[in-house]
Amino acid sequence: MKTLSLLALMITLSMAIQLTAQDDAAYTRAMEAAVDQFDKVQNAADLQVCKNSFERIAGSYDKQWLPTYYAAYLNTELVYWEPKSDQNSMRLAEAEKYLKRLDEMNDADRSEVENLWGYYYMCRISQDPENLGQQLFQPTVTKFETAMALNPENPRPVILLAFFEQNLPSFLQSKSNRAEQKKKAEVLFSKEEKSYVRPYWGKYFLQMINTDSE
Repeated sequence: MKTLSLLALMITLSMAIQLTAQDDAAYTRAMEAAVDQFDKVQNAADLQVCKNSFERIAGSYDKQWLPTYYAAYLNTELVYWEPKSDQNSMRLAEAEKYLKRLDEMNDADRSEVENLWGYYYMCRISQDPENLGQQLFQPTVTKFETAMALNPENPRPVILLAFFEQNLPSFLQSKSNRAEQKKKAEVLFSKEEKSYVRPYWGKYFLQMINTDSE
């Protein structure tokens, strides 16, 4: 009887391991396809398709932080691509929902999460600068600075803080040299390779950020 019980347990464990391996492989394939799709985005419609893909993955693999990260990022990014869209309030609400979920995920890259909060706040300000500029200015700066402190090699908060400050009144701008910050970001971005296991904002992201404009 004990032998049969032990055999049944071994079979159950073996099946569980096989199912886990199959699930991991399916997750990897889904993420690779979604990131490849994202790297080829040409317009807002393409970006919407990518957002939907990452949201589906996040729903199916709710223990994995990266698809949740992308769902938050692309909901935010779409607001920049379509600043006048009537969907933007819903997109920002979705982005905040996913960001709060990320805050509860212990294995999430904290530098990337803090940076994404800063990007989200920056996006909120862009939608209503008169009413939200003063309220969200300091939280935005703090998130970017925290992201840089957590990982000095993360290029995203470096360039985004420089971009954010260039649009502020001079008395609110820090004493950092934006040209130097842009150069630093370019060096950091040049080291970054396409990844399926870490945040990747696409090969053209840096080109979209013009830190020299007034």
